[in-house]
Amino acid sequence: MKKINLFISIVAVIIVAAGGFLFYSNKSQSTNTSISASSPYTQAMASGKENVKNEKYDAAASDFNKAYDLKHTAKAKAYANQAENMSDAITYGKRAKYTASLNSINKVINEENGYDVLISKAQTLKKVIKTAYNNYKTTIQPLLEAAQEAERKQNFQLAINNYEQVLELPYINDRYYQAIKSNTEDKLNKDQALLKKQSSSSSSSSSMQSSSSSSSNSNSKMNGEFSGNRTVDGKNVSSATQSEIRNRLNSLGYNASPWSPQDIINLYRYAFAQGHKTPDSITKSDVENYLKPSN
Repeated sequence: MKKINLFISIVAVIIVAAGGFLFYSNKSQSTNTSISASSPYTQAMASGKENVKNEKYDAAASDFNKAYDLKHTAKAKAYANQAENMSDAITYGKRAKYTASLNSINKVINEENGYDVLISKAQTLKKVIKTAYNNYKTTIQPLLEAAQEAERKQNFQLAINNYEQVLELPYINDRYYQAIKSNTEDKLNKDQALLKKQSSSSSSSSSMQSSSSSSSNSNSKMNGEFSGNRTVDGKNVSSATQSEIRNRLNSLGYNASPWSPQDIINLYRYAFAQGHKTPDSITKSDVENYLKPSN
């Protein structure tokens, strides 16, 4: 009987000791986990992710680099690279450097061990930049090149018309066209000043020759009948409308470049009187009849 009691006592001691060990072990593990969860590395990574969520990529890159300095993990380094490339992509996009922006975006998407949230944001940005690049190549660049060619020929009115078309594009005020818009506005202002100077010089020369030229030009509508009258149906003809008329002339097979703003307005006034009250409704017959010498 004594042996049985002794055996039971030994077993009880072993059970208590094992239970105590397990309790201490679990408590120690829980404490270590708590310490790990609040470590400077973990805090830096969490801060970086929050900044990514708010699209503060410079701040996110700083956080991830801090985390990497504390603990050299592949994840921290990859996240830092992604955040830096996202910041670069946006900067390049704002400067209308679309190819460089797309290159930086692809680095974000293809980063090994990358952060899935950054990859998703990069894919969204890629669609936006590709649209901007396509708009630039298909619409904006041809207009700017046409303006520059007109400037080389000192046809400042035509250059102005092209620059105005750029500034009237429905998306030109968006984030990734601002560099283009600012540059176009500067060139437009410069050409307007040059046109004014050119017109002033031309007016002075014309005034000196008016008596000798009036008879030879009397039969030509292209030489300024209704000179100085810049209205149609009592309304001033805007630069945008003049540009539409020039485009209409070109589509009808005429070279609109030599036409002065006054010529354009006079043609519009003639077509308007024939019942063709929009630039697109001007006909070839309108142009031919307008250009016929007066009887």
